Amino acid sequence: MRITFIILQLILATAAWSQPARDCSNSKIYSGYISGDMNFWKNAMIEVEEAYSKTSDPCHLFTLIEARYGYIGYLFGTGSKSDVKPVVDTFEIDLEALAAFPQYRAETEAFRVALLGFRMGLNPARAISLGPKALKQLDIAMEVGSNSAAVWIEKANSEANMPAFAGGSKTKAVESFKEALRLFESDPDLSAFNWRYLNTIVLLGQTYEKLDDYREAREAYRKALKREPSFSWVRDELLPAIEKKLE
Repeated sequence: MRITFIILQLILATAAWSQPARDCSNSKIYSGYISGDMNFWKNAMIEVEEAYSKTSDPCHLFTLIEARYGYIGYLFGTGSKSDVKPVVDTFEIDLEALAAFPQYRAETEAFRVALLGFRMGLNPARAISLGPKALKQLDIAMEVGSNSAAVWIEKANSEANMPAFAGGSKTKAVESFKEALRLFESDPDLSAFNWRYLNTIVLLGQTYEKLDDYREAREAYRKALKREPSFSWVRDELLPAIEKKLE
């Protein structure tokens, strides 16, 4: 009986570890993304944070972390480092809380790669020490989450931004972004409000642009608009700009 009980415990633990995380996409965060309204995005994050404080539902926590991840990227592009740092610090705290949930193991490890990238962005001088750590962390993420779109996105981001001598390659990044999209698209529960799916299509298009492959970039942007015709960034900026390059 004792052996049977131990085996049952192991089976249940394995099941919990391998249970896929459900799509926790939030319609308000998605609306902020496709409209480019970051104030709306911020308010949606506050609502998700309040929902998590009331329910402790890990799905709310994941949604919040994913939204902070996107918001940090926005701040790096438009704000000052003093604006970014407190958000990165909060992102790290929330990420450690997410680590307690086995179903988010792959995503946790992927976000840890991103966190190291954020720290390097805040202090480029730390790239000498944090760069190798980021590569090791990416190996960990790939080992535990080779079937996770989030992991492949970080792999692609690393390949797209690292220098060639360190293993960077925009051509490899294209293939990694494609694999992330394949994984998203193979999920029957992919929400219509999954902003990261759209964002991955955009990242693929931007990588094609850097490779001067404007036709493939256009196809990526068209794919994004087919999915979401109201996607203002692609509709009003990215696609028109690439069309001009192809004239």
